[in-house]
Amino acid sequence: MVFSLIAKIPKTVKGLFKKEHAVIRIRIEDVPLLIEKEFILKKRELENFSGKKISEVKYLHSKSTNLLKVISGKELQGKENERFNKAALTSKKQLETQLKRLIEKLDPKDKGKTLDEARQYSGESYSILTGEIIAFRKNIIYTSFYFKEEMKELGETLQEILNIFNEMNKTFSKEKELFEFEKIKEKVGLAIKKKKDYLVLENQEKELINKLTEKEKRILEQKERVLQKKTGKEMVEIKHLEEEITNLMNKKQEVKTEISALLLNIDRPLQRFKQLVDSGRWKISREEKEMLEQFLVNPIIALKKDPKAELFKKVLVEIKKAIEDNMVELKDKEREKRLEALQEIINFDFFGKVFWKMNEIQKKQTEINKELEKNVAKKDLEKEEIKLKEFEHELDKAKEEIEGIQKSKSIIKIEIEKDFSKIKEFTEKCLGKTVLFEEEAY
Repeated sequence: MVFSLIAKIPKTVKGLFKKEHAVIRIRIEDVPLLIEKEFILKKRELENFSGKKISEVKYLHSKSTNLLKVISGKELQGKENERFNKAALTSKKQLETQLKRLIEKLDPKDKGKTLDEARQYSGESYSILTGEIIAFRKNIIYTSFYFKEEMKELGETLQEILNIFNEMNKTFSKEKELFEFEKIKEKVGLAIKKKKDYLVLENQEKELINKLTEKEKRILEQKERVLQKKTGKEMVEIKHLEEEITNLMNKKQEVKTEISALLLNIDRPLQRFKQLVDSGRWKISREEKEMLEQFLVNPIIALKKDPKAELFKKVLVEIKKAIEDNMVELKDKEREKRLEALQEIINFDFFGKVFWKMNEIQKKQTEINKELEKNVAKKDLEKEEIKLKEFEHELDKAKEEIEGIQKSKSIIKIEIEKDFSKIKEFTEKCLGKTVLFEEEAY
């Protein structure tokens, strides 16, 4: 009764009671050891097979060499057709050269020491043999007509070699998983190395991130120090002194502007009088001439030599005379205007309004500069700001290093995933089980 009920259960429901597919969890390092036992016997058998076949090829290769020597040593016995004889002789010589090269290419000496070498040798030799025999078949036909037995034996020998290569190729192809296993072992080794490289980079990244945190903390502390220096009592004092310097410079400029404006009213008479003096048509002393030139270039510097402008005023009196004598030509309206301006400057207190004022400004400026030199707060601030820039440069450099490591990690991770996928696929095919690698947590 029970058995009859079970028989009526749908197939889809029955499938639920099937045995689960076996799953194994292993480390990538254990793969070669785990599946190697599956190939040890096959490898040994294949090595014996390969060794035996290489030995056969060596024997047949030696036999081919001797047969070729025999053919080369025999003279061609002419037939009735002279033209055919001549063509056959040419074909024989060409064939000897071709076969010699072919046999040299097939030389099994030092070949087949490993299964990979043997597989490569048999594959390449098979292609060479089939390709080149077809290429010089015309010469074979002509030569065989005269050396039938020898060519037949040589042909059979080369055919035996070809058959051996064909047999080796088929066997190697049949056991391709064994060759794949050798490559997988290499891939496992590379994957392990990449995994170690990845861990080294990960540790370097962690170390740099820790240092980065320290550098960021140090930068914040340094910024605080810079701020304290900027807002400190000494810096406030420097700022006040610098503002005073600026005010004094402005006052200096005001005095210079006042003098320039004053002299601007007599600029044309000054220039024309200078031309008059330079031409020798009006005589003044050498000192007066030098003072005139200095006032035209920089009146402030000129006043340092002549604080009360006494010498310059003598020059101005001379200019008045020159205008009155019509030596300096001016229009009537301008003449009166320039004469008034000249008199105004002659009456101007250069000593009190210019020299003394500039002297006082310079004195105060010197005193302030001395106070600024004593105050080292600005230099200290510059040092702290330089430190801050150095810390920020170190931080940027550390960030670049971390970015470089992360890029390298990303590349290695992709390579590891590809390697693991190929190793996993091969391992599952060999074991017939689902394989999970412990390292797949990457």
